[in-house]
Amino acid sequence: MAMMLVKKLGHHHPCCVHGRLSNNPTTIEEAHHKTQNCNELQLRRRNCTVRLSVLRNSMCGFVKLSADRRSTHRSPWDAHKGLIMIRGQQNGDNSEIYRKQQQSENNSQEMNSEKVFWSAFMWGGGGGKASEEKTIHVEEDDDNSSRETQTTGAQVVATRLLTAHKKSRISSACQKFLFHTADEGKVRVSVTHSATQYTVEIQADISNIQSQNCDVPLKLHWGLFRSDSTDWVLLEPEEVPSGTTYINGSTEAMQTPFVIGPHGGVQTLSLTFDAKMAPFIINFVLLNPASSSHREESWIRGNQGNDFCVPVGIRRGRPDSLGITWQRDGSVNFALYSKHANNVILCLYTADAIEPSLEIDLDQSVHRTGDVWHVQLESLEQYSRYGYRCKGKVGWETGDRFHARYVLLDPYAKFIAPHVAGQEDLPSPAPVLGWLKKEKLPFDWGDEIPPCVPLECLVAYRLNVGSFTGESSGLTADLQGTFLGLIEKVPHFHAMGVNTIILQPVFAHEEYRGCYYPISFFSVMGSYGPERHSLSASIALKKLVKELHRNGIEVILDVVYSHTAEDGDEAPKTISFRGIDNANYYILDKFGIVLKSDFGTANSFNCNHPIVQKLITDSLRYLVEEFHVDGFCFSNASALVTGPHGQELSRPVLVEDITFDPLLASVKLIADACSPINGVCKEIRFPHWKRWCEWNTQFKTDVRRFIRGEHGQLSSFATRLCGSGDMFADGRGTQYSFNHVTAPYGFTLTDLVSYSWNCGHEGPTSDPAVIETRIKQVRNLLVTLFLSQGIPVLNMGDEYGHSKNGMVDVDSTSFQWDAVESEFGEQTIHLISMLSAFRKRRKELLQRICFLEAGMLTWHGIQPQKPCWQSSDSNFLAVSIHSQAKESESRVQTFGDLYLAFNAHPSLVLATIPEPPQNMTWVRIADSSFPYPDNFLLEGTHLEFPSPDGRYNFQPYSSVVLEARPVTQWHDPTGSA
Repeated sequence: MAMMLVKKLGHHHPCCVHGRLSNNPTTIEEAHHKTQNCNELQLRRRNCTVRLSVLRNSMCGFVKLSADRRSTHRSPWDAHKGLIMIRGQQNGDNSEIYRKQQQSENNSQEMNSEKVFWSAFMWGGGGGKASEEKTIHVEEDDDNSSRETQTTGAQVVATRLLTAHKKSRISSACQKFLFHTADEGKVRVSVTHSATQYTVEIQADISNIQSQNCDVPLKLHWGLFRSDSTDWVLLEPEEVPSGTTYINGSTEAMQTPFVIGPHGGVQTLSLTFDAKMAPFIINFVLLNPASSSHREESWIRGNQGNDFCVPVGIRRGRPDSLGITWQRDGSVNFALYSKHANNVILCLYTADAIEPSLEIDLDQSVHRTGDVWHVQLESLEQYSRYGYRCKGKVGWETGDRFHARYVLLDPYAKFIAPHVAGQEDLPSPAPVLGWLKKEKLPFDWGDEIPPCVPLECLVAYRLNVGSFTGESSGLTADLQGTFLGLIEKVPHFHAMGVNTIILQPVFAHEEYRGCYYPISFFSVMGSYGPERHSLSASIALKKLVKELHRNGIEVILDVVYSHTAEDGDEAPKTISFRGIDNANYYILDKFGIVLKSDFGTANSFNCNHPIVQKLITDSLRYLVEEFHVDGFCFSNASALVTGPHGQELSRPVLVEDITFDPLLASVKLIADACSPINGVCKEIRFPHWKRWCEWNTQFKTDVRRFIRGEHGQLSSFATRLCGSGDMFADGRGTQYSFNHVTAPYGFTLTDLVSYSWNCGHEGPTSDPAVIETRIKQVRNLLVTLFLSQGIPVLNMGDEYGHSKNGMVDVDSTSFQWDAVESEFGEQTIHLISMLSAFRKRRKELLQRICFLEAGMLTWHGIQPQKPCWQSSDSNFLAVSIHSQAKESESRVQTFGDLYLAFNAHPSLVLATIPEPPQNMTWVRIADSSFPYPDNFLLEGTHLEFPSPDGRYNFQPYSSVVLEARPVTQWHDPTGSA
């Protein structure tokens, strides 16, 4: 009989295949894969002939090995038993596995040609000389039907061999296993799967130890493993085949008799199981009862003295993609990265279980490819949650933090399961578990079209979903705090002219510490869904994005990849990454201790480690593909450019990967180097590749200083007003600056003028003079924000005077919708609306994609064209922005230059207004000292000077906006523009 293997090689040369006879030192010579059409090698040794040939075509090469055997000794597939067993004991790489198995076989003093063939192949593969394996085909050159069982055995071993190579393709319909007993017998098992049941056929051939005319059948002594291969389960009496008995009061095992075949030596048994029971492992031994041919009963086990184990509903699985993948046939693939774990156990939970209902121990030789552990389960009908136990060495100096008790959240879990009270308790604490759920039908995006708002046209509003739609929102209870509740507030955004919403982190997070302490980078926070679980929240987020897009509003997600809620080594909270592979997921110091961050957190995510980099980009791609979001704002952006030792990288791979990822090519990318935890802003030179925008914290700092009257701020204020050229004149433009005067961390807009610099009184007051000054300062800040070059960003609550009572921490209190309708709220919203409309109307000056040219700006002080740059006492600054529009025969110029003036003095300033352009007059658009609604009138009012020399009274702490209009328009009796 001849065995043949064909191995396809890639386009590499030279390459070689090595091999050695299993019990003889003679070496198979090298066969070089060169340009010749065929190289052949033949080696004879005793009763075996090994032939090897190398063939080549223009694309690839084939190595063909064949072994002619003259011996009919037992099959060599005993050597593969460790791979057939789902809980095989072998570890290490494939070459070492086969060396150990080969050594144990050599003790039998029997020579078998098949074993020589496969050992030679495996040693060659282990040498790493050949290219990646593409195709393996096993044939037998024997048409004799009596050899049918041998053919089946070859098929089984071919499958096992592929498994050892990490290339298994096990049929979903049938799996076959071949075992050898210690007494030269064979046990064949096939597992077939239909929609409703599993059928396990067991065939025992022990003719060499049981006489042909024996009339006493073997008995299957068996049970099921349901949990980590230690939880022994027996079936109910109605679920077992007839004739089954229970041993030791239904606690030890079940015994079921075989059916003796026509030839006596071969006996069969068929077992059926409800498909809902899977996955499980059948563990059995054979009992050979006493008979006339032998007086004593005997136990039949494997050739290494161990029990027979057959997995049911468990396949090898694939290493990609990480997380869980639902297959078309209903099976589910699980894949988890852990480089340093020695053992990984998949834990499955039924609906209300607080401890694992089933644990599947993943054998390294079968269920590990590289650093990825994987398994595929054919049915999960009775299980709803899952997690992993990861076991390994606990070495603080190496950074490993494995803990065998903890059941850990899959980092790629798309949904987090609702919490079951008690699941976090000993002996199997599982703080957070993945949810085995998927959407029943694909989400219907209909004719949804992203607004694609140009960067320079954005007016952004940053909010927290839960707080914005809280108790005072007037929403029904099921919509409060949810994405769907946000849909109901679209008119509020329209009223302010907002066209971009920045959602504070929506990932699952620690609820009591807030959204900036994530526990997942894929699952949406369950409380944001109407049914208060992650699947509901995921669907609701899609509905929100679809509805906002329909209303011309873009959605940008605030994301934080700098740290997690697991904290550090002082007070650890093992949830996921820490227990899976702490040494790679977090940055460690030289002693292996988790490094604290500069932005107020107890750990630092190792963003530029290859596996963490992949996780972050996979997370971003998932959010774009699944939820159609329009961009990302990266909080603590300095973490994106930090290396594995805490060093700043000049060209971080993560940032480059995000920048040039084709799926992320059209989304907006914003780097925010300021921490929402402690407010620290780490100054870095962010590598932008002319794509990244930046959260302009310097704008906030300089504008605040000037508006509250600090001396020596004219130059800095002017730089921010003109688009921060010191930051963005590096190949980018003013539209890359996201300007803001408030942020989630720090003072709100009202607190900014009520605490620290408090306009004359600390905190709440009823003093009319103090209140008037505060109102003017709020208006000044908003006018500066909207009329500066760059993108204006509002923070939730600024529009109605939200206060944190002087606190700076991220606020968790609800948005006060009653205050929106207050007098101050109505006035501020009106001002924001007018400023948004004015920016849009004067887009050629205020919504630019490049910096204002030098000739378009003229700076003024008390006198025109005489700014007091050198005076440390001057807090008055004005600028004319010259329009480049030309009057033509077909269209008369409607709007001309702009004049912006800011008086940060506590006293009145009488300053001269420059002459308007020819044939134009100045029209006052805004004066923050005027009462509502005259403080901002989009149509404008004719400017009347109190003195004949063109001087204007600039009230203390005020800002003024003038616009040049054609003189003829102001002769119109209606007075309208």
